[in-house]
Amino acid sequence: MKICVSVGHSQLKDGTFTSANGIVNEYKYCKGLAPELVKILRKEGNTVDLLECPEREFTTPSQEKTYKIPRINGKKYDLLVELHLNSYDGSAHGSEVLYYSQTGKTYADRIVAKLGTIFTNRGSKERPNLYILNSTDCPALIVETFFCDSVVDTNTVKRVGDPEIAKLIAEGILNKKITDVDTSVHKNCVLYEGSVDLNTANIFSWYLDDCVVQTVEEYQSYSTHNLYIVGGGATNKFKARNLPDRFTAFEGANRFDTLNEALNYAKADRFAESIDNLLDIDNGAETYDEPINIGEDDNNFNPDI
Repeated sequence: MKICVSVGHSQLKDGTFTSANGIVNEYKYCKGLAPELVKILRKEGNTVDLLECPEREFTTPSQEKTYKIPRINGKKYDLLVELHLNSYDGSAHGSEVLYYSQTGKTYADRIVAKLGTIFTNRGSKERPNLYILNSTDCPALIVETFFCDSVVDTNTVKRVGDPEIAKLIAEGILNKKITDVDTSVHKNCVLYEGSVDLNTANIFSWYLDDCVVQTVEEYQSYSTHNLYIVGGGATNKFKARNLPDRFTAFEGANRFDTLNEALNYAKADRFAESIDNLLDIDNGAETYDEPINIGEDDNNFNPDI
């Protein structure tokens, strides 16, 4: 199949988002989920394009349609899937998939059934008034994966992780069971950028249970319960990705300060015995008593339409 995966909404020139905003931000979340879905669909042998609006370029939401439609029509896609999140007043929860054509309904029914295995199944719904459904020349869907302002739904997202959610959507699209995808959610993850900060990341990771060390580019949103970032370069690069994940960053004036912050954090946060064992090697302990200077970014995700 030839498939277009589109990220719903955009970030306007003034920095505001055209999407819903709840416990998570809709646009940020879908921007993180889309590459995971694309990766799975490509691995299954499909031709897949990822469509995103440019950030901080548009001045009005209406420019999203002007940008997207010419990039979809005429490309002979078999299917268009646009990712969104729902929003109400915090009381609603669950998944629904919107369609216009009868072919679209077939896909919508399958996808919402798959998502219904972890979220409440709100069914597929015909929506002829939405431009992404009525102005495109291929079967098109809007996947409202969950409610971004629902505690129930966002807790489910944290529990199962984005890889599992993407896999379920892909299974609905392809009408098959996909088994060779790593959907595990690690307890801890440490991100770095460059060989210098890799050393600090590895040292810090030794004292974290079930921990993976990755570059910023490798990280997939909501694939860990606790996210740490080593170094100012990695922190800035992560922020530029506009992902919804919360994280703790260690940003020292140099590599030694960054290592110092990470070790002090570990020592203060239930790793005292392990850190003491490390610092006792080679003729005596070396202590790190300087104040911790930790930057923490408390990003939230969003919903949709």
